Amino acid sequence: MPKLMLSLAIVLGLTSPTSAQVVGPNVDELAKELSNPGASNATQNFKFEYRTFGGNLHGADDQNSTTFTYQPVLPFKLDSGNNLIFRPAFVYSWGQPSLDAASGSFTGLNSFGDIPYDLLYSWNSGGWTLGAGVVGLVPTGSDTSTENWLLGPSFLATKPTDWGIYGIFPFHNEKVGGSGADTSITSLQYFLFYGLGGGWMVGTGPTMTYDWNAPSGQEWTVPVQLAVSKTTAIGKRIVKLNFSVERNVVRPDTFAEDMTYTFTISPVTKNPFQKNPPSPPLDAATRAALLAPIR
Repeated sequence: MPKLMLSLAIVLGLTSPTSAQVVGPNVDELAKELSNPGASNATQNFKFEYRTFGGNLHGADDQNSTTFTYQPVLPFKLDSGNNLIFRPAFVYSWGQPSLDAASGSFTGLNSFGDIPYDLLYSWNSGGWTLGAGVVGLVPTGSDTSTENWLLGPSFLATKPTDWGIYGIFPFHNEKVGGSGADTSITSLQYFLFYGLGGGWMVGTGPTMTYDWNAPSGQEWTVPVQLAVSKTTAIGKRIVKLNFSVERNVVRPDTFAEDMTYTFTISPVTKNPFQKNPPSPPLDAATRAALLAPIR
């Protein structure tokens, strides 16, 4: 697994610095596109997270962990002009809390996690970016693995505006195999980002969840978040920098995440698996103008 992550990071990281897939007249338009999960920009995302935990279990409030996530965003431009976007995530955690049922005490584990992913088909309609696809989880068999294969549907609706962008991304994960506990979780990411000019944006984009198998009254996890991002150029590379602070204001009583601090570096690249994406289809006016001399 470490070799796989390193190889993929090198392949994508050495992709020539280019804005060939970047569209939009200025940095503020680009900043909005990089906040749109259905847009066609290929990026690498290097995410660093520090979490604190809480609950009524003994020692719950003393737990914390640090996580590094590498998530490439790989959009495939289709002949129709629509996008097929694949986003796998490779996670490594330090100090991930694990409860020993026999002793009732926590142990911090350093381990690779399972591999979440989503595959989204997106298109534009009436000023909206819409999408539908699947999400899932591949177990790695590591110390922190759920030992489950998960799969479920997803939907996307986003609306770019003059002032920024807003939208929702609901999805569901259901156990379809594996030896772990039954899993059935519905999630909703809601986001709203306001452009401040100069590539700066401020807003929110947390994900609330509902666990269908949790005890009564413990199903919901509802976070609030404040995020600030900056889209800029570092050398010849276009990069988005993002920092967020998030707190779960509703969470299970026994043990759950409390605060999450996240810093993400997202260079814009080409998709190395689609070197020559098809040109977008011609609009009616352009097509008529091109065919006029022939007719």
